[in-house]
Amino acid sequence: MNKKNYQKIFKRSVSDRLYADLRSSVSLQDYFKDFFKVDKKETLASTIEIQGRLPNLKVHKKDIASGDLDNAIKFYEYYKNIDETQASDSRFWVYLTHVDFRKYCLTRWGISGHYKDFKKEEEIKKAITFITEHWFVSGNDRDLRRNALARLWWAAHLTYAPWERDPEFFSDLKIKDAYYFTRVLLFTQDIYQQVLERAMGRSNRILISILEFLGENKKFAQSREKIRNLVKELNLVYGTKEIIMLDRKTLKDTVLSIAEEIEKQHAEV
Repeated sequence: MNKKNYQKIFKRSVSDRLYADLRSSVSLQDYFKDFFKVDKKETLASTIEIQGRLPNLKVHKKDIASGDLDNAIKFYEYYKNIDETQASDSRFWVYLTHVDFRKYCLTRWGISGHYKDFKKEEEIKKAITFITEHWFVSGNDRDLRRNALARLWWAAHLTYAPWERDPEFFSDLKIKDAYYFTRVLLFTQDIYQQVLERAMGRSNRILISILEFLGENKKFAQSREKIRNLVKELNLVYGTKEIIMLDRKTLKDTVLSIAEEIEKQHAEV
């Protein structure tokens, strides 16, 4: 009988200490180092069962964001069985960024240059803010979407085969590629930031409806301004007309109608 292995996480006190040390700049230098020393007394065994080797997340030197899609799929496949409560635990993500996936985090979300070069207070504060956003989780949805690894898991989780998550609403979207909408979400960083980091990203029906439109309209999806305007207008509708309660066709038509109006406005400029 094979022994089960469980994911290690930091104790709450340790995670809080790491955060406090960084915010006070005491430990900023540690985020320029390849290794992070961990005392066994500082960790706990979580309820997350793991098997096999950790996924090898890669970062392309010329375009560091271009590997996000492949990394999201690999990462999600490995941690596919965790639930949303476990995936919201800051201790889990802080341990992964600092220990298990440190090399990836340093390459994708590290600070360029050398620690000794950071002498101005403004530069130090900027570096601390950047590391805080991508290596820690303060507790809200937006933080989860920005954490170096949580962003990968949630990007895949919220977009994976929506016809399975919500068959009554999205049965007509069923295709062979379960990660189709993940591909749309990570098509550009602008799509991810504008859609998933906003409040409406919490609604799977709104999220998928937006991604459905962007997937069918690639030119629109390549315009940061158009995406921002689309999400902005939908946010207004979301807050005033209870868009979350709309049926499938009406929601789809609402997205299309707003997008068409945006296209007209751009054509007139």
